[in-house]
Amino acid sequence: MVRQEERPESGDGISLPPTWPAQYTVLAAVHHWMAGDRIADVVPALLETDPRIQVRYSPVPGSQFAASGREYVGRLHAASLPWEQVPTCDFALGVAANHGQLERLRAPTLVLPHGVGYAKRVPRRPGYGPPVARPVGGAVYGALVRYGRVVPAAIGLAHERQRDLIAQVVPEAEEVCHVVGDPCYDRMLASAHMRRTYRRAVGVGEHERLVVLSSTWGPSGLLGRRPELPLRLAAELPDDHVVAAVLHPGVWWAHGPRQVRAWLQHHGLRLLAPHSPWPGMLVAADVVIGDHGSLSYYAAALGKPVLLAAGDLDDIAPGSQVEDLHRGGRTFRHDERPASQIEAALTGHDVEHGARLARLLTSVPGQSARLLRRRMYALMGCVEPDTEPRLRPLPPPRLVPDREEARPC
Repeated sequence: MVRQEERPESGDGISLPPTWPAQYTVLAAVHHWMAGDRIADVVPALLETDPRIQVRYSPVPGSQFAASGREYVGRLHAASLPWEQVPTCDFALGVAANHGQLERLRAPTLVLPHGVGYAKRVPRRPGYGPPVARPVGGAVYGALVRYGRVVPAAIGLAHERQRDLIAQVVPEAEEVCHVVGDPCYDRMLASAHMRRTYRRAVGVGEHERLVVLSSTWGPSGLLGRRPELPLRLAAELPDDHVVAAVLHPGVWWAHGPRQVRAWLQHHGLRLLAPHSPWPGMLVAADVVIGDHGSLSYYAAALGKPVLLAAGDLDDIAPGSQVEDLHRGGRTFRHDERPASQIEAALTGHDVEHGARLARLLTSVPGQSARLLRRRMYALMGCVEPDTEPRLRPLPPPRLVPDREEARPC
């Protein structure tokens, strides 16, 4: 709980006394937009509706995408705290989807992966010392351990096989690893019956094909390697093909929404709005063209035909589920006609390969709501509600308007 003598501030910095008699205060630590998306899979459905719990959000500094975390929290209309105030308060629970500065959080903290988790090597940054082997993101010793102690009280894993990866880096962390499933994937599975709704939301007709183009951030992503591909697809594919691009938040925040629209809003290419949840777009898709980012893997695990147009195996964690996709998946060939490749992907889709990828994604499909709620309430020392835990249905995706009014320079 938050100590009464150090009440959290409102958005304008004014200390406010509470009205609602909440018994437990939970802090959601948002490192960046991607972490916020994962927290949104969990906290609103499994914690916020409990009348005993007050949830507060705080943007965590330090990430190269920290600005997106600040904007994410600012758009929530939630009770928030500046990170500088967090170490002065006690909380019943912390929830995060990234590592970094969590040792400052005075609460047992659950850390979840964002994206499919434990699948990419940490990028090597410029510097003057000799290079070393790149660790797997989420399994970095310096993030898991601070000042002689494992930082998280619980590490949520999607699959049992990920436990060994953590144990190899920090053997002491194995005891706080818990398989809780993948809430994003579970929400997509549970929302599959809303596919027509999602397709209508992005303007796809009943007899049209939706080609979703997905790019992660950085030079090895699809846009980094093949920036001409989105507009090429939009211009060359037949009229009954709708092309929609889903871009990693890092793309939007690195270049700015205004510039991204100027580059890509041509030839009828549709852009998922930077503030729109993206999973509904994958449910709506007929085929996905992507890279080594999480969206390509989620699409394949949903049973969608996937064409890989970019991605470097050197960036992918050896033995990971994403490596399995890239070694056994279908490659998009830039010197061949896109329409014929899409047709071949649809007619020759390997259903069993998609099912195998789904089994590698999570070892407890459909169970994340139950497992996550049980773990979070155990960390709080609180009795679970007697209601059945359920994740929320996915909201429809939203597009950038065709002619969004430009602000003056």
